[in-house]
Amino acid sequence: MSLAALDALARRAAAAPWFAAVGEPLTAGERADAASYLAALGLPAIALAIPADWTQAKALADAPDWDQAWWDAEERLRVALLDSAAARHGRPALLAALSRIAQAASDASHGQAAAALLRAGIADPALARAASGAASQACYQAGLAAADGAPAGHAFLAKLRLFEAGRWPLGIVADRFHVF
Repeated sequence: MSLAALDALARRAAAAPWFAAVGEPLTAGERADAASYLAALGLPAIALAIPADWTQAKALADAPDWDQAWWDAEERLRVALLDSAAARHGRPALLAALSRIAQAASDASHGQAAAALLRAGIADPALARAASGAASQACYQAGLAAADGAPAGHAFLAKLRLFEAGRWPLGIVADRFHVF
């Protein structure tokens, strides 16, 4: 894939319905994406959990007992993709393309996170920033996967699909993958 093709990912990030489905039951497709994400990380036995509301999502995002194996698996994938994609495209050009994607996600998702919180009766700028930051990170990770030519089943592409469906994959806390 050429880096110019990553501009399509930036356009998708700008148009995504960030956080529009939080609090709703997960669809079969979203459950499949969650399972694909976990399997691709080597964590297929982790159970799926759905936070009840933004208050519970905040508690999970702030939880000190997040799963180190999950974090390490994502970080190993990120580093490997960064090295491979940088070798393929050149580090400066790759980082510039990834920055465009992350910025598009940040610009679009922050206001939508704040609006979703307000619809729930919550005014919490820090939580809106955390949700938006997670969306930007997911777009950056998906950009790395796309730049390296990863297949659709790649963990970072599955994670992005959850975000694009209006969800917030919070991560693994207390032996459960929490998708809001």
